[in-house]
Amino acid sequence: MASIKELQNRIDLHDLADRLGLKRGKGANANYHSPHHPDKSPSIGIKKDGRSFVDYSGGDSPHSKGSCIDLIMWVQGITDIGEAMSELHDMYAIPRDKKQQPDDPPAEKSLAEFIADRCIGQALEVREYLNGRGISDLVIDRAIKAKTLGFNSHTSKKVKSGEVGHGGPAAAFIVRHPTTNAVLSVDLRFLDPAINGDVKTQSHGEKFGVLWCSDWKRLKGAARVYIVESATNALSIETADPKAVVIALRGLGNVDLCDWSFLRGKHVIICLDNDQPFADGHKMAGHRPGPEAAWKLIEKMVSLNIGAMLVDQVDWKDEDDEPINDVNDMLKDIGPEKLRAALDKFEPWLIPGLPAEAGTQGKKRVYLPGHDFAQYWKFRVRTDFTNYIGKTEEKDGEDGEKIKTPIYMDLAGFRVASLSRVSVASATSTMTGDPDNQPAVYFSVSVQTPRHGPVLQRRVMQDEQLHNIDGWKKFGPVWNPGTFSRMVNILERTADLGARHAANFVGLAWRDGELIVNEGPDCYFTEPDKQCPYHNLTFPTGTKREARQVITAFQGTFKRNAALLPLVWSLGGHLKALLGFWPHMMIQSDKGSGKSTLIKRLERAIGMTMFSGQSLQTEFRLLTSISHTSHPVGWEELSARRQEVIDKAVGMLQENYQYTVTRRGTDMTEYLLAAPVLLAGEDVPVRSLLGKIIRTDLTGKKGPMMPDDLPRFPVRSWLEFLAKLSKAEVLERYRQVREMCLGASRASGDDDGALRMSGNYAAVFLSWQLLCEYAGIPPDQGDFDGDLFETMNRHIGETSADREPWVWIMETALSEIAAGRFSYPHAWETVGEPRLLVRTSHIMDHISSSSALREKWNGLPVKSDRVFKKQMINAGVIDGEPCERTIHNRRVSNLQAMPLAKLEQFGLFATPTSVKED
Repeated sequence: MASIKELQNRIDLHDLADRLGLKRGKGANANYHSPHHPDKSPSIGIKKDGRSFVDYSGGDSPHSKGSCIDLIMWVQGITDIGEAMSELHDMYAIPRDKKQQPDDPPAEKSLAEFIADRCIGQALEVREYLNGRGISDLVIDRAIKAKTLGFNSHTSKKVKSGEVGHGGPAAAFIVRHPTTNAVLSVDLRFLDPAINGDVKTQSHGEKFGVLWCSDWKRLKGAARVYIVESATNALSIETADPKAVVIALRGLGNVDLCDWSFLRGKHVIICLDNDQPFADGHKMAGHRPGPEAAWKLIEKMVSLNIGAMLVDQVDWKDEDDEPINDVNDMLKDIGPEKLRAALDKFEPWLIPGLPAEAGTQGKKRVYLPGHDFAQYWKFRVRTDFTNYIGKTEEKDGEDGEKIKTPIYMDLAGFRVASLSRVSVASATSTMTGDPDNQPAVYFSVSVQTPRHGPVLQRRVMQDEQLHNIDGWKKFGPVWNPGTFSRMVNILERTADLGARHAANFVGLAWRDGELIVNEGPDCYFTEPDKQCPYHNLTFPTGTKREARQVITAFQGTFKRNAALLPLVWSLGGHLKALLGFWPHMMIQSDKGSGKSTLIKRLERAIGMTMFSGQSLQTEFRLLTSISHTSHPVGWEELSARRQEVIDKAVGMLQENYQYTVTRRGTDMTEYLLAAPVLLAGEDVPVRSLLGKIIRTDLTGKKGPMMPDDLPRFPVRSWLEFLAKLSKAEVLERYRQVREMCLGASRASGDDDGALRMSGNYAAVFLSWQLLCEYAGIPPDQGDFDGDLFETMNRHIGETSADREPWVWIMETALSEIAAGRFSYPHAWETVGEPRLLVRTSHIMDHISSSSALREKWNGLPVKSDRVFKKQMINAGVIDGEPCERTIHNRRVSNLQAMPLAKLEQFGLFATPTSVKED
């Protein structure tokens, strides 16, 4: 971790104050308002060097003046210096790898940071160049203030003028991280390329997957976002519309390299360069780089359910009727007011990027046969509406010529943004990463409607559903079904555009042999509300500091880590894709122990869903609550349900300890049972699940309440951390941890059930170790491992008898014998060692044939006399060979002798009755 001195040297307090949300007074050198009390005039001053501050209102905190460490401690209420330093590391993306000594010199800045500082120092010199390109002073000043714009005058002493690398005067566009604001790269645009060997642009730092924005903070509240190729084009749009938020690609390759999910919920307008086709003879003859990149970008947006439109550039021509290439050229040609109007004119074509006008130059986005192209020109779209040309009327013009006027008619109250083919990975491939031999092919339809704004609505259809107008009417009105069907028929030609592979699984999953973080919107369910409880879930995001806060709060609210254990179990459930299994969990507590409060806090912290007992009344509801996800779900008060429901629930929990595929309904809809389940209640019926469940007990361990303003755990970031791990590495670490747990376990090597229980707790211990690595906390914090081993051994010890199905059967049989309902021959021997003499087959026959015991019989995992007898022999409960006795004047053979003392060792207590023997 960087030293305090290094942090003080690297961090500018004005920048830190902005990130902490402090409001500044008016004026370039104004102070900041206090975050802790109202002040009419700003009371926080930052010195000229930007390295220290003071609260002039006389704050009584010891940190109300000082360096960056004191500022973040004072504003956020942090009391630990180490935590404050860790937060600054996260905020500024400063690596923790090197351990700095107190007297170490500050770490050297990267080349990009060094160049950025130099360019920011002379930023005002860029004004003349940008004014010459039509950029307004308002936009220039705003970018300079955000430190994303500067000026470079450096020239190399080693490289001669006129050679590549000499440098010279250049506008500097400083690329910063969207969250941390750290400098990632500096792009230079040379004013005189000739002295730099005719090289116009040069980039220092990260190039791929990194975007430029004049001020990332403005993105959060923006409803509309423009995407252009260069920073100059971005500033040109801001000149035309100062409220606009614009992102520059910095290279067309970044279309494929960037994660565009941060634009969800925003209306995206794409305006890349209006490149003309390469001439014949060129290796890319006929291709248009700008428009073709825009097509890819449209596909990216549609896959993320982001509504996007292309700016119509067909009229971008100069006085000589020559095409204008980019936004900045348009700004200089027509001015900011007309440019703003031009940017509001979107392509009207049904297929984005495919004009309906004959003779369009360059490669076409998709080929339409003549009979389709003859109808294609009739359809026109707006952002969320569709028209068609129903007919044309002829009118006499001024010169006597006939003028044809199209008559537009309403077709649909929505816009079909995409119709694409989707290959969904099979369950086995999704859970294991194996090559996919059984992918399912569907068609994904994305539609933009007025009621949902820029968020596209997706529906997955099968072949026979594509031309079912009733299905389309679920999006909105369709006024002319026949014409609409013709339009869909044309859109079928675009099924290959945006065709993609997907995995129908929410959480950590495998797709094409790689681990991915899959959220609800990334899935393609045919019946999403039935197939997955998290079909619309996006995981909570945040910082590692917030992760540490959540872990600490859960560790402190109940003693001996009783509340932290469910949190670690919940987050570790996503390891199922790597380990192949994950245990369920049971929370035990007495009335008033805080169980319900803890579960609600767990729901809020990680975005988990608890299903009430009322919603689990049928097998189908149980099925839909645990399908297609490794994010945990909860079942409340399962013991209060009917025994039939309990038996079905337990059977499903047995199956989704690993994963199981089932299909339901006439259309055989697939359900992948995989979700770990949290069972809550005072009496959870889990006797047959003991080898597949862990537990925690809250009774008598209540501690202080968690704060109400506790942040959510950054689940998304945690899953991205897990996705970087290799399966072999995780399995090897699990083997090591399992050996450690077996060494600390009270289980003997002969008790297979106890060994499996130890393996379950080992998986949770592995989750804790990985969480410590992710959040940057020591593994021995709060003695979690000691409390986990104690809980494991108590669980193993208290359930030694319950793990054997024969015990449950004998418990029922002894109760029936004591109640006088067991009609089969049996005898009690009191001479010598007391024993019960009975046939095991008679016990099974009695339970199976008794109507009062029907539900118990249905819930038994063992229904065979052969297996029942074998388990009793292995447990050493049956004494010697079968014997023969006379009972009620009848000779009965093949009786098994069961010593009462041995039964008592398993918690089975008999009630002998006097039976007269002959």
